[in-house]
Amino acid sequence: MKLCFSTLGCFDKSLEDILLLAKSFSVAAIELRGIGGALENDDIAVFLPEHRESTRQKLFQSGLELPVLGTSCSFHRKERLNSSIEAGKRAIRIAEALGIKAIRVFGDRLTEDRQDGTERIADGILQLCEASQSVDVLLEVHGDFNTVETLAPILDRLGDVRGFGLIWDIEHTHKPYGNDWIPFYRFAKPYVKHVHIKDYSDDRQELTLIGEGSVPIIPIIRQLYDDGYEGCLSLEWEKKWHPELPDMERALESFVSLLKKTEIRL
Repeated sequence: MKLCFSTLGCFDKSLEDILLLAKSFSVAAIELRGIGGALENDDIAVFLPEHRESTRQKLFQSGLELPVLGTSCSFHRKERLNSSIEAGKRAIRIAEALGIKAIRVFGDRLTEDRQDGTERIADGILQLCEASQSVDVLLEVHGDFNTVETLAPILDRLGDVRGFGLIWDIEHTHKPYGNDWIPFYRFAKPYVKHVHIKDYSDDRQELTLIGEGSVPIIPIIRQLYDDGYEGCLSLEWEKKWHPELPDMERALESFVSLLKKTEIRL
């Protein structure tokens, strides 16, 4: 397993400062989700075609693994389906140019016509998988698609598709399952290629520093290790959406401190 963080928690920083932050905490990988104050990939200056080669060189020289490029693509809304597919294809081209292994997408919400909405989500993801030669398309366990019941129809459709997989956000499954997370984990395990780490206080109903909330992070990490998971444990610090949270540096301190308690060498 590899220590990682999403740039969502420091999206206002330059690429150079993000790389320095990773080095200062001995992080092995970074998940790109916003750079230089821009969140959407089409607006990030270092992702523009004329800058991609120099960006690729900086990322390569950093020695960091690049597991995921985040996107805002979701497929539940019929009127946004085509624009999400096109945005996903552009993200795939960026990932291919920079050596990033996967892009992140959402199913997001159940619609009134549940079957129709689920089929639309599966179709959208399938089109992105078919458009990519080397970049995986990972559906995040997020929104309404955070239970066995809601994910099962999508996995039935896409489970054998080349390049498809899941990002398991453990905080999003904590809400429906609490400490009874093992059944969901067993169901999702064959498809999990990346893991988001967040913590949440059930009592205060708010995000917390890692290790100060209710999410059973240590048991989950130990289970992943015991089962041979070789991907990233990525701190997804949502300061972009929750500006009241401490800075990214404090979040990384709590993350690294908790990981030491697992007694697992990363």
